[in-house]
Amino acid sequence: MAKQKETANRTPSTVTVIIPMYNAEKYIEQCLNSLVAQTSQDFDVIVVDDCSTDNSVNLVRNFIPQFDGRLRLKSLSKNSGNSGVPKNTAIQMARSKYLTFLDSDDYFGATAIEELIKIAEMTDADIVHASHYFSFKDGQNNISTSTFQQKYFVDRPVLESPDIGERVKKFTERGFLWWGCNKLIRREFLLENKINFPPVSVWEDLVFAFMCVICAKNYVRVPNVFYFYRLRDDSLSHRPNDPFNMIQTLMKVIKALDDFMDRIEFFKQNPQFRYMFFDWHIQARLNILCKFFYVDNNFQPFLIDKLFRQKFSSANLQECLGFMSYFYTATTYQRFLLSKMSGENTALKKKISELEMDLAKYKVNSFVK
Repeated sequence: MAKQKETANRTPSTVTVIIPMYNAEKYIEQCLNSLVAQTSQDFDVIVVDDCSTDNSVNLVRNFIPQFDGRLRLKSLSKNSGNSGVPKNTAIQMARSKYLTFLDSDDYFGATAIEELIKIAEMTDADIVHASHYFSFKDGQNNISTSTFQQKYFVDRPVLESPDIGERVKKFTERGFLWWGCNKLIRREFLLENKINFPPVSVWEDLVFAFMCVICAKNYVRVPNVFYFYRLRDDSLSHRPNDPFNMIQTLMKVIKALDDFMDRIEFFKQNPQFRYMFFDWHIQARLNILCKFFYVDNNFQPFLIDKLFRQKFSSANLQECLGFMSYFYTATTYQRFLLSKMSGENTALKKKISELEMDLAKYKVNSFVK
């Protein structure tokens, strides 16, 4: 009991590393060992277990002595089914100046904490944003530098423009890495702006990252590479998803983003940027839905409509009508373009065939002469 009191009363470290965990017994030791090996030990660790059914919790407990009171293990009473709830729980528990997120199957390079603290203190950053990370396939040793970002890379610390419209545009151009990970975040900044993760199974990081991008006064991009990301075929983001569940989740994500933008005066005065972002997000998901309905299952539009109405209750259907209108408008136009292109391709092939026939006849006639 005395030890718990001593831990509770100790001065918080500069950084808290937040680790959401569910059935990570294969990976959590490597994750925590990477923290033990940090060149700066000016950090606390909060592991939030989401009702693991394997040996993960016991493995974490074995590490507690190595952190000398800086590691806390929180167990949720009910499985949340997503990583957002554990992360939000840890944000409320933390007392440090900065937070950073580390997935239980990933790990940090040895100088990660030291580098992040140095940059944040030097730039007075709300957010320190790293674009690149190290990636490797689970069970393999080949490590490469990767990113989901497509542009706006830097070779030194750079302060992001304060223009919110420009930030929205950059986001839709994949100019930000929209993980919760790979960043250092000032904790008071999150609390002041009421930023947290929505309780959804996918895209919760995108919502969180977008809120951070919009609200941060000092958003600092850096070229540092310190995060090791494990590619797993069985991870939640790689599992096949029911398209109707995906649509419902998409609606929840849009609602969370809309509620957030309602609090921001910029979006009230400039609604075009709100809808620009919604359009970009929905368009990115339409590709998945179109493949499922039109390619994988070869459904006709009337069958898709029937499935929508069978799958959703009348109340849920009303919520999804806006999306269904958008879906049909966009996909009908896409199918029209594809049909037009297919017709043009058939006509072009016919023309090529006719030209080849004419060429063959010319060669024969030339040979006979």
